[in-house]
Amino acid sequence: MRIYLMPNFTKPRTKELLQELCCRMKALGIDAACSKEDWQIMVSAGIGPVEPDPDAARCDLILSIGGDGTIIHSAWRAALAGKPVVGVNLGRLGFLAQIEPEELERFLLRLREGDYQREKRFAIQAGLPRAEDCLPFALNDIVFSKAPDQNLADFEIFCNGRPIDHYGADGVIFSTSTGSTAYALSAGGPVMDPALEAILMVPICPHSIAIRPMVFSGEKTISLRSQKTLQAVADGARRTTVPPGVTAVIGRSPLEPEFISFGEHEFFEILAAKIKQRS
Repeated sequence: MRIYLMPNFTKPRTKELLQELCCRMKALGIDAACSKEDWQIMVSAGIGPVEPDPDAARCDLILSIGGDGTIIHSAWRAALAGKPVVGVNLGRLGFLAQIEPEELERFLLRLREGDYQREKRFAIQAGLPRAEDCLPFALNDIVFSKAPDQNLADFEIFCNGRPIDHYGADGVIFSTSTGSTAYALSAGGPVMDPALEAILMVPICPHSIAIRPMVFSGEKTISLRSQKTLQAVADGARRTTVPPGVTAVIGRSPLEPEFISFGEHEFFEILAAKIKQRS
């Protein structure tokens, strides 16, 4: 078995955990690989054995080490490679992580034996007239917001080409079910079962008490247009600018990330425990 490691070195415990992880993997006969950049950091820190490999598709699965942001980034890489991803939680909440650091040995054994399930997750994309401006993948959300020098943005919203709303707001969040516990939740959206293939639209500070979140089927195509410049950000990382009058089209991404699940906890059990950590 070969596992591709995707660590977040900004987390203070990452190097310590990687050293333990690589040693345990070697003892279990599991090979480790990572990008050349991560390999250089690991070698300089005396972490291994691990080999550099630019192609995650040559591994059986991707192991993400960090918080939810790291797992989201890893999920995009995993979807491109056609491999499942599982996360070791070094973040605060870790809604997406299946493994806590103290459980490494037990879950590595289960990974080696294939004792897990693969769960596909629905992802979205934002299409724009210029291909280089498109945002092809978001596991959590794509956020359209007013430019920094604007007080308010206007939004025209269409579903399958038919107008459904027109209002002023600071922005609009288009979230997947997986992302419903992220920014969308903070903006007043509902918590959704991540198994649902749906697009959640949550306005950010709308200038009307009548404007509320809406949930669309994942098969729908949602279009958005503004007469002002908008900033669009996918999963808090990849970003682009939407010029005035340009239509952005939000819908299902052709990339389908797969997550490894060990079936030990239901989503709403995890949610209850993590939400308590927030309070």
